[in-house]
Amino acid sequence: MSNINQKKLQDYRHLTKDGDITVHLTQDQQAMILKTYDYGLNSLSDIDEMLLSAVIRRLKAAINSEDEPNGKH
Repeated sequence: MSNINQKKLQDYRHLTKDGDITVHLTQDQQAMILKTYDYGLNSLSDIDEMLLSAVIRRLKAAINSEDEPNGKH
């Protein structure tokens, strides 16, 4: 996506709710978060990226449950 059309953070605020959310992550998903934090996004293998994408999908579903069928995450 080009920077010209890139949305800003405030463009997404209406999709969020005020307050905490809870997300349950597998042990591998937790480990991927730690690895990504320690080594950065550029160090991830293709498999690492797939696992990180699964974490992001889970977070997105918890944040914006309207995207999930029947509101389930």
